[in-house]
Amino acid sequence: MGAFTPSMRETDDELVKLASIFCDTRTGALKEGGDLAIPISQGVISPDDVVADLHDLTRGTHAGRTSSDEITYFKSVGTALEDLAGAITVWQSR
Repeated sequence: MGAFTPSMRETDDELVKLASIFCDTRTGALKEGGDLAIPISQGVISPDDVVADLHDLTRGTHAGRTSSDEITYFKSVGTALEDLAGAITVWQSR
């Protein structure tokens, strides 16, 4: 989602309560984006409700989405790793 400051938010409490939450980096997503920081500060969810980050997903320590019925939510605040992956994809496609 596009909210990139602790006071910005594009999702509501109902979504974050229902979804399996994934993020690019835990440190960034929990503090930099209001989509998670606000519901955490209000007690709607806890930091433990973030089930995995990109590190977990790419290493295979978490399976990610496990069924077609599962609601998943990915919070990204942007990392150099994502920029690098995009650059590699563009470079390889030329």
